[in-house]
Amino acid sequence: MWTYNSERTLDRCLGSISRAIPEEKVCHKIAVDGGSTDQTSEILENHGWQMRQTSRRGIPYQANYALQLVDTKRFATFEHDIVLNQDWFERTSRIICKDVTIGAVQGIRLYTGSHTMQAIDEWMYRTKHIPAWSFSIDNTLFHTEAVRLAGGFSNECMASADNILRRNLFRLGRKWITDNSLISGHYRRNFFEQFRHQLKSLELARYYWSGSIDEGRGAKRAISLLGGNPAHALRMTLENRMLRLPLAWYLLRFQRSIYLSLPHGDKRVRSVAMDDYYLARFMHLVMDSARNGVAHNSLDDPYFASHPRCLWCGNDARTSYLIPRDWINIRTMLGTRIHNTFYACSRSHTIMITEKIFKTAFDYVYPGALS
Repeated sequence: MWTYNSERTLDRCLGSISRAIPEEKVCHKIAVDGGSTDQTSEILENHGWQMRQTSRRGIPYQANYALQLVDTKRFATFEHDIVLNQDWFERTSRIICKDVTIGAVQGIRLYTGSHTMQAIDEWMYRTKHIPAWSFSIDNTLFHTEAVRLAGGFSNECMASADNILRRNLFRLGRKWITDNSLISGHYRRNFFEQFRHQLKSLELARYYWSGSIDEGRGAKRAISLLGGNPAHALRMTLENRMLRLPLAWYLLRFQRSIYLSLPHGDKRVRSVAMDDYYLARFMHLVMDSARNGVAHNSLDDPYFASHPRCLWCGNDARTSYLIPRDWINIRTMLGTRIHNTFYACSRSHTIMITEKIFKTAFDYVYPGALS
């Protein structure tokens, strides 16, 4: 764990970790602190954690300091505002122990504490707007040797230690597994705390990571700048009966869109790394969505409903395929008329279309030696 003036969330966080991980499974409980001036050290001591001080504050520096102290085959990382799911250790340890090629396994986090942020996150989870490939270095169980071989926690981008480590693990042929049904809380006191936190992260970042290749294109760019699809905000508001949700939704989306769209020195957008494991998952979901003789949503795609052509070769095709909803933020550059569906005339062409969509949207990583 890495801490800095964490007294407001730390007691809740450490209590949840103690309840989730059996004491007999714990070798060391170490927090690397970046110079706290509040009650962080006292709270850590009360929960039986060792606190080590580092001269450089920042997640990569503090995490790498902690990594030097690890003397076990596996280790877990947590941020100071996690409210850990009580099944976390049992489920993550079972997954990582069954496959030697797994370098990391984790659950996901949904906001708690702030009613506004909790309503937004729960709606996004319920409607599958949280990507199937979500990841972080919070509530993550790592294989120690794999992380060390991958170079540890990179300081190339202070806000992207997770993205870069994940890419480096893929280069080693190691998997990073996310169990999207294993949900922990991510504490935020109120909306304004999240707004400030996101602003700080955007300022700190050297890279902005994207799984969408359309963010800078035409109408989609304009919609993104304005805060995204207004239908989402409307449905969220009606389902939760909270009139403040649209304002919160648009402020967060607009804030991020501005940073992704305007020049900020040497900052740039990069595609999220993916590997064969996620390609296989994506391929399986697309293939399972096959429908013969009818488009999945002809209102979304009237052209293909009336002119069913294979996206690969242009021949007549009667089978349509759907991009899964929790992968829906990726868009293909194979044709300007593509929305969420495409047609293919054969299984082999479906495979080639799906693979090209995936490898165009993401930074597909081939296993090999780290450069």
